[in-house]
Amino acid sequence: MKGFAVLLVFLLLVAAAVFYIGWIQIRIPPEGYAVIFSRTDGWEEEVIEPGTFAWRWQRLVPTNLTLYVFEPSKHRTDVRLAGSLPSGDAIETILDGAVSFPYEVRLVVQTRIRAERLPALARDQDLRPQQMDEFYDEIDARISQAAVEAVMALIESEPQRLSLSESYETIVEQVIARVESRLEMLEVMAVTPERIALPDLELYLTSRELAVGVLEARAAAFREAAERLADAEAEADRDFGLLERYGEVLERYPVLLEYFRVGREINADPLDLLDLAPTTR
Repeated sequence: MKGFAVLLVFLLLVAAAVFYIGWIQIRIPPEGYAVIFSRTDGWEEEVIEPGTFAWRWQRLVPTNLTLYVFEPSKHRTDVRLAGSLPSGDAIETILDGAVSFPYEVRLVVQTRIRAERLPALARDQDLRPQQMDEFYDEIDARISQAAVEAVMALIESEPQRLSLSESYETIVEQVIARVESRLEMLEVMAVTPERIALPDLELYLTSRELAVGVLEARAAAFREAAERLADAEAEADRDFGLLERYGEVLERYPVLLEYFRVGREINADPLDLLDLAPTTR
């Protein structure tokens, strides 16, 4: 009986040791997520989340299982852009500098890696817990570019959506949507506008229409002037051609010079030759 009790205790100790060795969750901090790789089964598709029970027999085999523990934290990206509203410089020139439409936008975008994306990032991009800073350094420019594209899309195509009462909310919504669509491994935690300086958008839209009207009027005037010039050139060409023909006739019949001279002196045209000449008007 005593031997059985000893055996039972021994088996319980072995079971406890086996359980402890294979218990994954105990090695994950409260804010951590684990990605598992084993030599026998490769990468696991599912991430081990905090507060969930996880036990793997693969860990019983020495050096078989590797546990990568990530603690995704918020990452800050500063976004800066400034310029003039679409065609703003041209409108200012057309209207002789009467108006200008500069803008400036400064945002702080806070992102975090989506936990469910960690296995794919670890497998496909060799992401490791100690490389999180380098990872963000690489994608920081992409975050900023996506945010800038979102703001520019509003400014260039839908400036009317950037009225002062709605500009903050509209910009935040568009930045979140653009960043998460371009970088699917990221979750946007917050977008904080630090400065949004926009010109009078109603004045901009009115000035843009006025500038278009000015350009159309200038184009019409240019077309009219071009037509007049073309008519004048055509008339000049006709007169020049007529003079060339006269010259050929006079060169062929020099006696006509004497006839016209005498006719001018007597103020007469006995042969009515002048009536044969075509008019140029």
